[in-house]
Amino acid sequence: MDKCPYCNTSYNEILQTGFVGCSRCYYEIDQLKETLKKMYGDKTHKGKQAVKKNGRI
Repeated sequence: MDKCPYCNTSYNEILQTGFVGCSRCYYEIDQLKETLKKMYGDKTHKGKQAVKKNGRI
């Protein structure tokens, strides 16, 4: 799909503005999914772990 059916944002609009219209865009716009996969690899956010200093977080 080239546009998000929920917010009507297109892939080209996202590229031009740098802003995604809504959270559903990530699921609905196929080109966006492919672009993000190429940029970041795994689609799952893994976060970061706190760094321990002297046994404390």
